[in-house]
Amino acid sequence: MFFLKVKSELLPTPSKSHYTFNMRDISKVFQGMCSASPKTCTGIPVIVRLWFHENMRVFHDRLTTDSDREYLINILTGFFEKFEITKEEVVTTERVIFADFL
Repeated sequence: MFFLKVKSELLPTPSKSHYTFNMRDISKVFQGMCSASPKTCTGIPVIVRLWFHENMRVFHDRLTTDSDREYLINILTGFFEKFEITKEEVVTTERVIFADFL
C-alpha cells in the first residue's frame, strides 16, 4: 500500500527524472528487514522503527525537495496507527539508524 501510494503520487518530472520506483525498491526494504537479528527486534515498536528506517533509506534518500521528503514522512507515520503505536514511540530521535558494526 505504501509503495503504490509513493509510486502514484511522487511521479517523475523533468527536474525529478530519477523518481522512478519499482519492485526492486520494495525488495531492498524487505532485504534490510530480513537481515536484522531477532535478538534486536524485540517488540512491535522496534520492528516498525526498522521498517521506517528501511523505507527512509530506500525512498527518502532519493527525494530532492523538502516538501517531497516531508510528504513521504507523513505517509510513513500514517501507517503507525495500524500498529496502535504513536510516532513518538517509533521516531525517538531526529534520524532513525540501524547498524551492525560487527
